[in-house]
Amino acid sequence: EIAEKLKNKIFEIKKLVTEKNELYGSVNPTEISKILKNKENIELSSSLIQPVKEIKSVGEFKVLLNLHSEIDASIKIKVIPEEVIK
Repeated sequence: EIAEKLKNKIFEIKKLVTEKNELYGSVNPTEISKILKNKENIELSSSLIQPVKEIKSVGEFKVLLNLHSEIDASIKIKVIPEEVIK
């Protein structure tokens, strides 16, 4: 049910970025967990959220969700600049 609800969804995150569009820090599973709770009212432990690669820059990133032993889903996290600090 959750897998169907999240299928092909893209969630935007605004982050502070450098002039090279790199993030100050990264987007972590805890932050993604909060977004799922706020936007979709889905509570998912951060230990079940696995970014395919570390999210440290602006762009779209695939994130795997281990919903159950036999059920996986994936979402996309789109990181957009909040403002550029010069």
